[in-house]
Amino acid sequence: MKTWIIIAALMIVTITYSVIVMFHMLIFRDPEVFYRYARSWSRMLLRLSSVHVKVEGAERIQAGSRYVYAANHSSLFDIPILLAHIPDNVRIMYKAELGKVPVWGWALRMSPFIAVDRNRSRQASGVLENVVESMKSGASVMIFPEGTRSSDGTLGPFRRGAVSIAVRSNTPILPVTICGSEKILPARSKRINGGNVKIVVEAPIQVSAVDGPEGEKELVSKLRAVIEHRVNLCS
Repeated sequence: MKTWIIIAALMIVTITYSVIVMFHMLIFRDPEVFYRYARSWSRMLLRLSSVHVKVEGAERIQAGSRYVYAANHSSLFDIPILLAHIPDNVRIMYKAELGKVPVWGWALRMSPFIAVDRNRSRQASGVLENVVESMKSGASVMIFPEGTRSSDGTLGPFRRGAVSIAVRSNTPILPVTICGSEKILPARSKRINGGNVKIVVEAPIQVSAVDGPEGEKELVSKLRAVIEHRVNLCS
């Protein structure tokens, strides 16, 4: 019963924020407006779900700098956790079909976030180029290199997208490890558990010396090793 009450509260909060965001975005058309509401919405969701977050290494995020944030992914709560506690306006890629969800999806489509249709490889390639171009103008982006959520917190294989974007835009990669979020809403479970989550921001990885596909593959392995080490320390 408690979980269903929490879910109902989360839905009401999400719909309310979505309507307000759409209204304000139509008036101001300013990404800063979206991010202010996104952070407030995220904090409210975490508070209602009794999720407490501790951040380590936030001082590594330099104000005014841009990054490709690369994080592990094991919970639906990962995005509000990151939005609430990463001190940067990060663009996040999302599945294009989510934009069809009434109210919340409509607000998502008006956001600075990036819709990706995974069923259309040509479009995905074009989105990659658009992300690179947007980063050249000063935007940061958040990517989950695993491509999908882990069912138990175990780190999966990494795709090359985050590294490719970083190399093409000559932007440092900032590895981010989320510890404990898989316990908040376990896979194949409808039970929301309160609890403690830790975010660890690692030292930036420079990409200026990376050359060609082989260099990118090596960097993918390095990136995964950094996050895997931290995931192992979490468990």
